[in-house]
Amino acid sequence: MEAGSPLRASLRVALLQVGLSAVALTGFEIALFLDAGSGPVAALVAYSLTGAGFVAAGMVAWWRRPSGRIGALLSLCGTAVLASAAGNVADPVLAVVGTVLAQLPIGVLLHLLLAFPSGRLPDRRSRLLAVAGYVVTLALPIPAYMFGPLPGVPPVLVVADRPDLVSLFARIATVAGFVVVPLCALVLLQRLRAADRPQRRVLAAVSAYGIFTILFLTGSAIVARLTGIDPLTQFVVQMVVLAGVPVAFLGGLLRGGFARTAEIEELGAWLGATEGGRPELRDAVAATLGDPSLELLFWLPREHRWADADGVSALLPDPGGPRAAVEVATATGTVGAIVHDAVLLPDAELVRAAGRVVALAMERDRLTAELLAGRAALRRSRARIVESGDRERRRLARDLHDGLQARLVVLALRAGRLAAGTAPPLAEQAEAVRADAEAAIAELRGLVHGIMPDLLVQRGLPAAAQELADRLPLPSTLSLPGDDRRWPATVETAGWFTLAEGVANAVKHSGARKLWLTVGHTDDVLTVEVRDDGAGGAHLDGGGLRGIADRVEAVGGRLHLDSTPGGGTRLRAELPCVS
Repeated sequence: MEAGSPLRASLRVALLQVGLSAVALTGFEIALFLDAGSGPVAALVAYSLTGAGFVAAGMVAWWRRPSGRIGALLSLCGTAVLASAAGNVADPVLAVVGTVLAQLPIGVLLHLLLAFPSGRLPDRRSRLLAVAGYVVTLALPIPAYMFGPLPGVPPVLVVADRPDLVSLFARIATVAGFVVVPLCALVLLQRLRAADRPQRRVLAAVSAYGIFTILFLTGSAIVARLTGIDPLTQFVVQMVVLAGVPVAFLGGLLRGGFARTAEIEELGAWLGATEGGRPELRDAVAATLGDPSLELLFWLPREHRWADADGVSALLPDPGGPRAAVEVATATGTVGAIVHDAVLLPDAELVRAAGRVVALAMERDRLTAELLAGRAALRRSRARIVESGDRERRRLARDLHDGLQARLVVLALRAGRLAAGTAPPLAEQAEAVRADAEAAIAELRGLVHGIMPDLLVQRGLPAAAQELADRLPLPSTLSLPGDDRRWPATVETAGWFTLAEGVANAVKHSGARKLWLTVGHTDDVLTVEVRDDGAGGAHLDGGGLRGIADRVEAVGGRLHLDSTPGGGTRLRAELPCVS
């Protein structure tokens, strides 16, 4: 969540209330212990402070991982410890609460172990074990204070003197505990084996310490009897061990392989927030993964390139460098990539998990980037078309002035000499005029053909393609549709120039030995392709191919170029059309 968002402000208020409540309860208990002035006051104060420590750790975890539940469970465990400590207070009401909830911290601790690191029980087996833990710590101790007057048990809870029932349920509780705790350890061991190496180190430490704490709290009385340790020393050691639990869980949550795993779930909350109450997608992913240098790139399939959020072309980093990239995909294909610091975030699977969460949001931003790139490309294309048109008009003007106009001037001079009777013999002069006229006509025909082949206008693209293939200086294979179908003039023109430019590049630059020309169509798409076996290495960055791409895109088509060095060149235009 963003620092200034309404959700973060609401969480701040809630945690403040939790903290003040815990401080008030802890202070109240400590005041009662000090007022009593008897018994192990220091140890009892430590008991309450241990509960407060759980709540404090829970608040930190809750603030750092708002969408996780570890913070709530740590706070609940701290509240249970404080409630359990109330059993040592002289007040009868608090004594009842403390007696009933005396073993609840163990049940919550078991829940914590099974739910680490997200705070959610991941499967049915874990949920059953958590319920069993609460039954063992809340339900099975009931006969101990209802059917037997035990030291420290308020009389109001005793309903009958039945030592036999007390003994029976004590054995049941012991057996149940010896079943639930090992099963819990087995589940944690299986989860440990499935984790990756960074997670395994943290999970092993937290799980081992948690299981040890449960076993120590439940079995320390037996150990004390066997070793002769006095009850006060036993109690102090229990508090020391219990006080390490929130430190272990909080440390495991905020570092190691789980340092960002739990926070990834916050991206789900980010996606559910309103547009005005959440940061930009890049900022949210960067904050979640802890890499301020993180970048989001988007795949533009129409242009077959990577681009940033503004549609500007970008490249993925080289493997093995200081920067790494993890691609993000949806069911429809690749939508983008997360580029991150390879040293700061060495775990690619963690980045991939974040990518899965925000894949749909990246798809939305990819469409935006594609739109921006399309607008920028359209502006550049229009500028190139205007420039190309001006350049072509200048060429035509120059050719007409330097070539055809000069020939016509010569014809006019010769005609004038004929009229003046100063010319050589008539037959010789007439032949010279005829030759000049034919040369002028041929030059004019060449100019017109360069602008628009007459065969293309009269008979269509297949006929013009056949003429082009017949004039090729290289062996070629031409594939044409089997009908005389015509397409819109703009589409046929774009197809013709694609063929002409592809052939020109192959003949002049590729060193090809053979050409393959294809004109085909489906229901609404005309396809034109030129393929050669030359040197390859062509590109669309400039020159004639860039102009062809602009012409094809101007009619809504796509130009594809596959020109691997040494593997020949394949130029293919797909032109939408309506017959």
